[in-house]
Amino acid sequence: MKTSDIPVLDARNPNPARVCNALMGGKDHYDVDRVVAEPLLAGQLAIAMAEARRFARRAVEYLSIAHGVTQVVELGCGLPLAPDIGDVAARANSNARTLYIDNDLLVATHAHALLKDPNGFVGEVDLTDITAVLAHITAVMDSTVPLTICLSGTAEFLSDAPDVLGALARQLPPGTWIVFSHITGELADDDIGSAVRALDGVGIAFHPRDLDTITTMLAPYRLAEPGLVAPHRWRPFETEHSALWPQHPENWDLSAYAAVGQLS
Repeated sequence: MKTSDIPVLDARNPNPARVCNALMGGKDHYDVDRVVAEPLLAGQLAIAMAEARRFARRAVEYLSIAHGVTQVVELGCGLPLAPDIGDVAARANSNARTLYIDNDLLVATHAHALLKDPNGFVGEVDLTDITAVLAHITAVMDSTVPLTICLSGTAEFLSDAPDVLGALARQLPPGTWIVFSHITGELADDDIGSAVRALDGVGIAFHPRDLDTITTMLAPYRLAEPGLVAPHRWRPFETEHSALWPQHPENWDLSAYAAVGQLS
């Protein structure tokens, strides 16, 4: 590799993937990211993000076991947090294939360096480029076998997420599953609003959305029970793995929604 081909990673400014990693207790971040994350750790944003991540793991396990899904695409995979989505899918089925897609150079570089599983793949793609996303999916996945698209903790970073999700739904094959979560400001507006302003202050755009918008984004999908709920209320203990259990009681109100659905 030529020196000019080696990616240059910016450690001087906060990075969305690294800040999220810090918010969820990961270790792949720098001091500059921790400075942003630390004031938010006790707030609704960090709590909801962590529960949304546990939801996504449970949902992938559920689809793997209950519906025999062996192909998972994680859009906006971020930096790894064990167990990651591929770990969960492979534990449920040793033949599972996982494609990690992210437009962050840091994330893609990290994933390529760590990924040893021959059934795991990485794509550095702008999620708003639906044609490129689909090209990566079709390159490594079998279109005749059920597919799960995991979009959890990602849509909030896309200003045009409703349009992106709509365009994706129009081009995915019927029967495709979606694992989806989204932060909202409806239940703790002041807390979430403060977090949004803090992120915006360091150049990280974050877009909580209301229930009506999130419901519309999921309209092409038939939702599995219990429908669109807070992430810690989605089948909370239908797994034997304690790492996938919610860490907050069901009667807590969290500033996020989550659902699993199948494309009609």
